[in-house]
Amino acid sequence: MAAAALSCQRLEPPQTDHTRPSRRIVEIKAAASLPDGWTPMTKADPEPSPSDITDIDNAELQSRGFGVYAFYTGTEEYSSVLDYTDYDTFGLVLNNRKFEYSSTWTNSGKAEFWPTASGENLSLFAYAPWDTWNTVVQYDGKVPTIQYDNYVAQNLSVSELSKQRDILWGTNTSGNPHKNVEKDDYATEGTVDFHFRHAVAKVRLNVKGTLPGEVRNMTSSGSTSGSNGAAGDPENGATTSSISEPVFYVANNSNYYRQGNNTRTRYWHATQTETETETIVQTRYRTRTETATGAVYSVSGQRYMVEEVTLKGFNKTGTLVLDNTTAYSPLWSNVTKFTGASPEYVLNSSNVLSQPLQYVSASTIQNNFSTYTGITETAADMMSGYFLYAIPRESSAGDRIAVTIDYHKLNVSGTLTADQTRTVIQKQTRTITRTRSRTRTSDEITVTNTTNWNNAYNNNASHESDYTFSADWPDWPDWPSGGGWDNPSWGEWTDDSATDWTITSETLTGATVNYNDDTAPHLSGSIITDLEGGRVYDINLILAGDMIELDVVPQPWELKEFDFDYNANINDVIQALTYDSSYIDYADAQGNVWINNRMGKFYFKLGAGKYASWQASLVGDAAFGFCDENGNFLLDEHGNRVNSIRNAIDPDVMNYIYVKPINTEATVTSHAKLRIYYIDATGDAVVALNLVNQREWTIWQNAN
Repeated sequence: MAAAALSCQRLEPPQTDHTRPSRRIVEIKAAASLPDGWTPMTKADPEPSPSDITDIDNAELQSRGFGVYAFYTGTEEYSSVLDYTDYDTFGLVLNNRKFEYSSTWTNSGKAEFWPTASGENLSLFAYAPWDTWNTVVQYDGKVPTIQYDNYVAQNLSVSELSKQRDILWGTNTSGNPHKNVEKDDYATEGTVDFHFRHAVAKVRLNVKGTLPGEVRNMTSSGSTSGSNGAAGDPENGATTSSISEPVFYVANNSNYYRQGNNTRTRYWHATQTETETETIVQTRYRTRTETATGAVYSVSGQRYMVEEVTLKGFNKTGTLVLDNTTAYSPLWSNVTKFTGASPEYVLNSSNVLSQPLQYVSASTIQNNFSTYTGITETAADMMSGYFLYAIPRESSAGDRIAVTIDYHKLNVSGTLTADQTRTVIQKQTRTITRTRSRTRTSDEITVTNTTNWNNAYNNNASHESDYTFSADWPDWPDWPSGGGWDNPSWGEWTDDSATDWTITSETLTGATVNYNDDTAPHLSGSIITDLEGGRVYDINLILAGDMIELDVVPQPWELKEFDFDYNANINDVIQALTYDSSYIDYADAQGNVWINNRMGKFYFKLGAGKYASWQASLVGDAAFGFCDENGNFLLDEHGNRVNSIRNAIDPDVMNYIYVKPINTEATVTSHAKLRIYYIDATGDAVVALNLVNQREWTIWQNAN
């Protein structure tokens, strides 16, 4: 979701006897922003890629522009059923007018103005992007509409998916159209803020299994060789400095003479020296590439491989009406469904089914280990980066998304010979030093020995307290020319880190791997879920033995996550995210919290820093909802449960989060992560890992 500001002033009166009183206020201006990510298809590309159908971003909107309709209705309210082609009575002020960007947003047509008489209204509607939809937007004197028929994928071929296009419509801040407004209805007089919203749903398909996959154990490492890269420039550690203690009692005048009665006198000076030493530990790195040839592995385990997946229950055609009647929800009319017994979408080896998941034949898989890896416990994208833009639909008992999957379970046993490679980062260290000194001397003192002349007087130096230094220490001299650093040898190279061994080539020479193909199960399931505009839906298929589980995770389209920056004035964490033990059943050291059918209570407190607000979201199974302290679910303006909550950061306020299960009679175990985000000035979300000490709490509800 993003915003565009349309500064729109009075309409130009028609030159007839029916002109309305008016005056020029301000010429139409505009500003706009949209979610990041949409990259247009390059027409010269012979083979489209998933990036051809990604979402519209600010740069694309500025490049392509957006279109606006504006209607003058005098003192009457706008109605989508009336005809506004009679310009003498009413007026079409902006007729699919393009707004384009060049350092600022400008109106591509002549200046238009607000009506100045009190109570006279304009109603404004917008869509984006201009250059995709301007030729198909329809206006027959009533509300503008856009046909989406040609932009619905008819199957899951690359050519069909690449035809899909994002479509957005503009609303006010409350999610409703700008209808029956005057120029002084806005905080900034005459400025209309368009908030563009996605009118379609975005559907992605993932799969994971309960099998751990095949396991490879090395039985012979083969012959290993390595090559070293050049040593990098030294990286200096911190410089340390030390000053040695002064040295006293160095006689620099040993003259003495004999006096009577076997006495003698000696004259002494003392020299005091300070030495400053600086030490730096230097480290340098190099990359060592190691290759093992002829490594032998034993292979065992099982693989799930997908033969075909079909989906049924999507809408095929529809018309987007720019005058939505429910806040934040696009208004679609003339919606038709795919008809007939055949599925709408089929994934198999001939279209966008991800190749690593495909079942082709046991022999083909056997000879292409690296290509066909199978389904594992980690969710994998089934559509190779593609997705579906879907016309929204409401679910009902007879209107579901049906999923059918044919797959194979392959039993693996045998051995194989392969080469492998890994990269080792090595380091080498040395310590370098440099020194400088400064010296001062004492005034002369006289010492007389009255003992027998034959006593060993030469070694009787005086004590420190006997010397007087007439001057303070001199300033330190400059370091020796060239820095004066010594140049010791580097130490031995040692391994600092290493990647895992990666199989670079596989061969069955001298070895055999057998894939025994089980009978392919044919499993079906259905999902009861709405597909709302402006939402992303992850449909997850989970294979467990001869069962298929279907999981749908809806999430806000506009929510984006970024790598966390720990060096950018992150907010002080006064109280890290934790739970109230009186509200849970039990928890463990790994961050799992079981609330089962209870209401869970979590809290945290943030101080000053880079971000001004935070957001809490439930990520995972759609089995939990946010509620208030009394257990009432939090609802949005449509009466739907919210899946995220936001609030301002206040160092004086403890933030409390209440969560409870949606279904207290669940027959399956459910879990979801309670994820905390920082929200920056543009509304983008950053995962607040430091708030939870690198660990997010996972909320669990056991099956009843």
